[in-house]
Amino acid sequence: MEIEDQERNLNKEIPESIRLEIVHWKRQGLSGSEVSQIVHRPPSTCNTIYRKWQKTGTVKNKSRSGRPPKLSESEKEMIIETIKANPDFSVSQVIEESKVDTSKTTGWRALKAHGFNCRVSKEKWAVTEIQRRDRLRWAKRYIHMPQEYWFRVVFTDESLVQRNPKKQRFWVDEEMEVPTLQRDRWGPSVLIWGAITYAKTSILEIIQGNFKSEDYLSLLKRRLLKNLPTLNPKNVKDKDSEALIFQQDGASIHTTPMIFDYFEERNIEVLSWPAKSPDLSLIENVWCALKDKLKRSYDCNEDLIEDIENEWYSIDSDFIANLYMSMKDRIQSIIDAEGGPTDY
Repeated sequence: MEIEDQERNLNKEIPESIRLEIVHWKRQGLSGSEVSQIVHRPPSTCNTIYRKWQKTGTVKNKSRSGRPPKLSESEKEMIIETIKANPDFSVSQVIEESKVDTSKTTGWRALKAHGFNCRVSKEKWAVTEIQRRDRLRWAKRYIHMPQEYWFRVVFTDESLVQRNPKKQRFWVDEEMEVPTLQRDRWGPSVLIWGAITYAKTSILEIIQGNFKSEDYLSLLKRRLLKNLPTLNPKNVKDKDSEALIFQQDGASIHTTPMIFDYFEERNIEVLSWPAKSPDLSLIENVWCALKDKLKRSYDCNEDLIEDIENEWYSIDSDFIANLYMSMKDRIQSIIDAEGGPTDY
């Protein structure tokens, strides 16, 4: 029974009272075995404690070197105050700024314990003060337009398509490595032009080579009124209907005199458009949806073009209709942001 008690106590910290008792009996001349029978500790342990007392004059353990594993409350407060004042700091910067002597891991744990999580910020395009005022002025002008007005607008734009912009994700455990994907930075790419309408009519043009103002004019002549004849008021047969309105951004190839002459000669109304306003252009959302469905990479332009065309003509018409229904909310968001970028 005594042996079992000794084995049970082998790896436990010896209380200071027991250590003092060991020293007392050893000083009385008892052997380590005899003391062991009294305190129920191994003879070797009793002898070690007594020798330590003879050498140091105390039975207390030495203070351990190194930093305590936990931060004090004041140190935690310093870290939290630092991250609140500088939310863009890395953990290393927080530790350096707060002057707390701790590891990066401990600092990270302290932040997590107080509800802080590292999140990637959303990127928004830069808008100058002049562009901000123009956007706000435009929004205040068009916020009162009825929903039916936006149903008449044909949204158009160009986009460079290379591959699916989303990064490949893998599920791995602690013993697995995340695969490395080799990708040609200058892989196949295609410039496309598209147009969408609320009436479920859409146009897609694959652009070959450079795209200059002359090429843009040629595209409009070939495709626009052929596919959307009601852009010209003379072609509107229904007396209760109105002509469509053409939208384009302010890219240099869109704003040359020859392009304006084309619209004027054919009585096509062009919607005024503020600079730096992708959050107003519904077709930008269509580009994003299309690109998300593409492969991660392509071996040749032909395969990329084939997938672009397949995805373009399979876009859900309800998706586009919902985009049109969001137009007033988009304009209101610009007013709320005082002309700044929005989340659309």
